Amino acid sequence: MIIEALTSFTYRWPGGEVHLKPGKPIDLPEDRALRLLDKAAGKARLVTPTIAVGSQITWQRAGKAQQGVVDYLHTDADGTMWAFATTGETWAAVNMKYVTQRSDA
Repeated sequence: MIIEALTSFTYRWPGGEVHLKPGKPIDLPEDRALRLLDKAAGKARLVTPTIAVGSQITWQRAGKAQQGVVDYLHTDADGTMWAFATTGETWAAVNMKYVTQRSDA
């Protein structure tokens, strides 16, 4: 889940911490994000993703721009967001940090 701070603060839990700043959204595992939103009410907000199934995305791979239409979105256990996208006759698993452009299809 993507969380954005309304004011700067550090969120700590056993085994980790994260520094939040306004204008710098971060992606957290769902359990951590929900707990943060509960504990820090009024200091952070949930950011609704602007990408969904059916969105067209562009990303960089090996210095070359590639495009595809999102078929499935997944966030793994460490909070990394992935888009599985159809690219013509094939598909690609795209780490969302490499997406450079998003639009509705």
